[in-house]
Amino acid sequence: MQTLPCEEKKALWAICWVTFLWSMASLMVFSLLPFFLTEELHVSKTTLGFIEGIAIFMAFMSKVFSGVLSDVFKTRRSLIITGTIGTILVKPLFALSSGVWSIFWARALDRISKGVRSAPSDALIADISPKSRQGTSYGMRYSMETTGLVVGGALASGLYALTESYRIVFWCSIIPGIFALIVLYKFVHDNKAIKEQAAWHWSEVRHLPKRYWQILGGIFILMQARFSEAFLNIRAKDFGWSVALIPLLFVCYNIVCANTAWPVGKIADRTSRIRVLFFGLLVLVVANVIMIVAPNKWWIIAGFMLCGLHMGMTHGMLSTLIAENTLPHLRGTAFAMYYLVTAVAVLIGNTIAGFLAEHIAGGAFYGGLIFTSLAGIYFYKLSKVNE
Repeated sequence: MQTLPCEEKKALWAICWVTFLWSMASLMVFSLLPFFLTEELHVSKTTLGFIEGIAIFMAFMSKVFSGVLSDVFKTRRSLIITGTIGTILVKPLFALSSGVWSIFWARALDRISKGVRSAPSDALIADISPKSRQGTSYGMRYSMETTGLVVGGALASGLYALTESYRIVFWCSIIPGIFALIVLYKFVHDNKAIKEQAAWHWSEVRHLPKRYWQILGGIFILMQARFSEAFLNIRAKDFGWSVALIPLLFVCYNIVCANTAWPVGKIADRTSRIRVLFFGLLVLVVANVIMIVAPNKWWIIAGFMLCGLHMGMTHGMLSTLIAENTLPHLRGTAFAMYYLVTAVAVLIGNTIAGFLAEHIAGGAFYGGLIFTSLAGIYFYKLSKVNE
């Protein structure tokens, strides 16, 4: 297996630490936001599902544009920095919000900022990592991302317990974003090889391999099961977990993610990546069943941890499958198409989850179970083709 040169290794670690700080800032807001909306602003669960779906849809759409632009202008760094600055500027809007529409726009703008930085950072990892190490590199990045979520969730829980103020926690979420910007400016640079790649044109998209489009079809099914974590929060509260303790459930969730993604990425570099993904889907099927039939609040912990195991096994794997089935000068575009498909699927999935949660106890997880099962069947059959 190839090793990374010193400069590329330094850039990879910098991207990983920046991702850690982004995640830390995000969970400080989003682990508490569902309760801020439903309890302080009295928003219905259906409206919550719609807000989450639209916000995530906008995030993915901005990933589409930023991914393509990173190929057109042959730069990743400037877009990553732009998205990070946007994240810092938007965070105060959550603390200042007084109604559902102000939260809606804050949520949307925050997700757009995330989208601007995400696709270029995904492409940059592929730029600096040899194909034989891409599973490890994406797994490493996702491990750092989820470690940031662990820290962010613990901070949110501790700050809320001390202050009983959502808004103070939201204000504090600005700080990690500032540190992320400093690391970006100092340590993250574009790979010089990107400047020498062929010019981008939409007509080039037709040259993406058949395998790429097959994987994209499976992702569309799967992402309808990947509704917002807000529904995990609400399910936990239905079982009697307090608002102050629910972020700690996400700490458990993300500890499992952080300790799974990197080693699973290494395993996938030595075996079939689609088969690894398939086993990750089986884990999500079990998690959905537990969240539906849980007899008491303690089973919810198992549901959270299995969701975390699923994400650790599959999130980096999806990025790796996209990266390895594209062309070097179309990496940003390939991730853009991935995010476009995901945007549509997530919007559908969150809308369905919100409707089901409004009318059936644990209803969101019935939808998750169906779509995960369908995705599992699809990827199992795909693993038998051209492996």
